Amino acid sequence: MTDQMKSKGVPKAVLAVLLALSSSALSPSFAIEASTAATANGISEFSLEPDTSEHSQERKEIESLLSTIEGQWNAHNLDGVMSNYADDYINNDGLDKKAVTELTKDFWKTYPDAKSSSKTKQIRIDGPFATVESRDIAVGTTSKEMPGINTKGDLNSISEGQLYIKKTGNVWKIIGDRIDYEKVRVAFGLARQLQASFSAPEQVKSGKQYSAKLELNLPTGLTAVGSITNQVLEYPQPPPTEVWRPLDGPTLERVINANGNNRNELLMATIGITNAQRNALMGIEFLTRRLNVVPTMEELADKTAVRESHNESKVSSKAEPKNEKNEK
Repeated sequence: MTDQMKSKGVPKAVLAVLLALSSSALSPSFAIEASTAATANGISEFSLEPDTSEHSQERKEIESLLSTIEGQWNAHNLDGVMSNYADDYINNDGLDKKAVTELTKDFWKTYPDAKSSSKTKQIRIDGPFATVESRDIAVGTTSKEMPGINTKGDLNSISEGQLYIKKTGNVWKIIGDRIDYEKVRVAFGLARQLQASFSAPEQVKSGKQYSAKLELNLPTGLTAVGSITNQVLEYPQPPPTEVWRPLDGPTLERVINANGNNRNELLMATIGITNAQRNALMGIEFLTRRLNVVPTMEELADKTAVRESHNESKVSSKAEPKNEKNEK
């Protein structure tokens, strides 16, 4: 998004069952007999593998839509791509159709040969709504050379997420999407052969600390400088405020506080490859990752308290006129 560029424990299905049972009025004398196979009484809607024979026509339409969008995107047909977006589209980063239009335009300007491909993992259909889970990759080359290095940069990115679409009449339109996982690499000069990894959690609670770590394996005779930055995902994305520091070892780690506004963040590690004297830049690499920020339990409790207080206030305001009438 810059110009350079399951959890273990109780399984979700089991957790959902436990929550349902804890809130029901089951008598202690009732017993639940386990089935030999978890097929939810044979109801396909609740099986682990959905019945793909259902909604076959809708699936064909959605697969055709996805193929069309990929073709238009790789042809850099902006009007064609955006015609598949609903006017009220908005994604989980709070970006609307206008912002995505400008981002796509800027991306193609920076990477004029960019191409993408997508692998559909699952399509779920419920009436006029559908959710597509996919893994997407993109590659490309920067339009300009990096000053001082005199080479163009190579782009590689991968992401996973969901696409939300809705059928109005006979037309499917994208009404939203969310990205759960995303990482991007752009490298210039000698950094194109650099072995480096950038690790960080994919999700953090609002306002909480987390650690981001950069690890690299430098060739003999070369040194490096680097930085790790974080900023809220927004458009337009401001340039990061970087503090370069010499990398005297193979690791650079930074402890960061997530923002307290439940806004997703962009993490970026920047690596500059220099000679032994650190007076000549010979390569540069940008590694970015997405951080999804979620509310804390305290924030959820506060919202519940505010909502309950509001409901009590409404009940009280409705009761007051009746009391006045009774007094009269």
